[in-house]
Amino acid sequence: MTGQRFLSLQTIVASVAAGILGASILVASPVAAASTGFPGVVSMAASSGSATATHAAAPNDITKAANLASFRPGNIIADAVFFNPSTMSSANIDSFLRSKVSSCRAGYVCLKDYRQNTPNRSADAYCRGYSGAGNESAATIIAKVAQSCGINPQVLVVMLEKEQSLVTHTFPSQGRFNIAMGQGCPDTAGCDPGYLGFFYQVYGAARQMKIYAEGRWFTYYAPGRTWNILYHPRPERNCGSSPVYVENTATAALYYYTPYQPNRAALTAGYGEGDRCSSYGNRNFYQFFTDWFGSTQASALIHGAGQADIYLVSAGTKHRVSTLEDLAVFRSRFGSVTEVSAEYANSLPRGGDASRYVHDPRTGTLYVLDPDGTKHRFLNPEQIARFGYAFSSYVNLAPTLIDQFTTGAEVTNFFRIWDGPDLYVFESGKKRHIASYSMWQLLSRGTSGYVAFMPSGAATALPMGPVALEPNTLIRPASTGEVYLLLSSNTLLHIPSFALAAEFGASRYMIVPDSSVSANLRAKGSLTPIVQCAGATKIAAGGKIHAVTGTDFGGIAPAVLSAQDCGAFAPSTSTYATPLFLQAAGHPEVYAVGGGKLKHVRSYAVLQSLNGGRPLSLITWSKATVTDVGVGSSYLADKEFVSFTGRGEIYQYTEGQLRHVRDYSTLLSLNGGRVPSITSLKADWLPDYKMGAPILSSGTFVQFDGLPEVFFFSDGQLRHVQSYASLVRLANGRPLTIVKLPAANKGAYVLGTPIP
Repeated sequence: MTGQRFLSLQTIVASVAAGILGASILVASPVAAASTGFPGVVSMAASSGSATATHAAAPNDITKAANLASFRPGNIIADAVFFNPSTMSSANIDSFLRSKVSSCRAGYVCLKDYRQNTPNRSADAYCRGYSGAGNESAATIIAKVAQSCGINPQVLVVMLEKEQSLVTHTFPSQGRFNIAMGQGCPDTAGCDPGYLGFFYQVYGAARQMKIYAEGRWFTYYAPGRTWNILYHPRPERNCGSSPVYVENTATAALYYYTPYQPNRAALTAGYGEGDRCSSYGNRNFYQFFTDWFGSTQASALIHGAGQADIYLVSAGTKHRVSTLEDLAVFRSRFGSVTEVSAEYANSLPRGGDASRYVHDPRTGTLYVLDPDGTKHRFLNPEQIARFGYAFSSYVNLAPTLIDQFTTGAEVTNFFRIWDGPDLYVFESGKKRHIASYSMWQLLSRGTSGYVAFMPSGAATALPMGPVALEPNTLIRPASTGEVYLLLSSNTLLHIPSFALAAEFGASRYMIVPDSSVSANLRAKGSLTPIVQCAGATKIAAGGKIHAVTGTDFGGIAPAVLSAQDCGAFAPSTSTYATPLFLQAAGHPEVYAVGGGKLKHVRSYAVLQSLNGGRPLSLITWSKATVTDVGVGSSYLADKEFVSFTGRGEIYQYTEGQLRHVRDYSTLLSLNGGRVPSITSLKADWLPDYKMGAPILSSGTFVQFDGLPEVFFFSDGQLRHVQSYASLVRLANGRPLTIVKLPAANKGAYVLGTPIP
């Protein structure tokens, strides 16, 4: 019977405090329990000291092969054995049970012939549920429970014998079947009615083992630590305890179920009776399992003592495991590598090297095994070659081994390089890095989406194709500062700013390894606000592209793209005619495109003039885009006075030219005698404007570069002064100052009659 049952938190606490224990731990052999004559219940009086040598004898059909000198209280059974549900099929179990009892006593039903209707059980964190059926055999129940809860059916068979001798009993009562595993039957209280019945006992006990293994509610025999484990449950006998280093989960589970270890007398007695401090439950488990099914420490992975190679043992043949990748996969299901004697390792015949590429000889299916303990069917030889395997290099994996791997989806074109996190898709003989989860979702639509683990060498050998990302995604190769826009043709186009890319709706941004984009072509030039899509002109704004009519793009050379590449941009129904006018979102300034930059239109009159009287349409950009594209010199109104930061000159803008106003009196005169408003402009804008001839005041002497003549400006005309005497007279006693002007300015003035 069990030491503790998973009933409720209160029951667990009470059980721990009371030290609840099971009767079977005191029974030297199953015959002792069977010989009491009680209907399914072991007498405490009989089991606590009255057992005779006859009672302690092993059944005749048990071959006493177990060597109790090899019993290790800290590792009674390996996890890989205990939690291996694939060791026996229903037919195997049935055959085994029949081999133990040839015939039952008249009027009784033995375990081999026991049948019952079974209920459904929902899946939970411990078992995958149970689909009930009518008239199921004990063998079927054991097999289905083993598969559901992930427990070795051999373990369940041994527990049935250990607890109620049901495997070998020839006249079992219904009471024995009702408490077949001792589940829910503490020594200090009656059996929980919820666990009565053969099915409930088997399912409940198997599930209980998984609860123990979880390590959440039961921690006082947790593996990886040393615990003092008692020899006998009765404190008045003062039998004491000894420290046991519990090596694994399965051993801890056995101690939770039967919380005592055999003392030296029990081990020396074999199947017989020890002394007053002996308990037998875990000893009997070890003996029955070993005698019936072989070593409790059997493992598919071995290495000989003092030898370097690790082998996978399948159907009695050893296969060298040559890579750490393969070893990690095998360990996911077979557990740790067991050290065996060199003699034993050498005695095994050797087959070919074992890799993750395996064959199920029952079905002829070729699989690749993954580190999560799943197997995936190859669909064709091309896939096998892609993974770097020669077609005939597979290992035939024994059913008991290959069935430990859960069947997953068939191999697809998606894979992950073993030692890296990145996903790839195989296309046209190349691997393409899938750089985003959303792209994987898109590419895997309509498929299982299974991503295989490809061996490192094979994956590295595949040539790199263009990165797999959604078009209109921004990409920065990890080793550079350059950012590119991924076009639909998988071409990369350099972007000058994130703000401009956002106007095209490009907001996804990825940093990828350089190798991921090594196969992507780079387009010439950079992205510009205006693009030509197969001859149609578009301007980007607000995440969409808008049609543009006209040919005056204000000095912005459009980026030339294909219709395919432009198809990645969201289209707009709006159409704008050149010249183009823009505003920054949330700002009042209006700009016109000119000289490849944005030029502030400073007055409504100028705006109307530039627009030609048409209905005004404004394109809205973000402030960041306006800044990144660049704001150049402003459009000026005719007759407007301006100056430039850091310079003293004042200019009047007239007829598309800036003309220097050389003195204050002229400035007043030009503005009707009043002081004018003067617009201050950035100094670096000055070269953007065409410079005209200075505005001269009357009485100014002028000479043009490279010409000898001196002119006198009066009444809006330049008059050639032909004599020195006239020059002195016109100066009227003032110091003679002659303004030097470029020769090209001469044509800007009206020439009057010479002054002799």
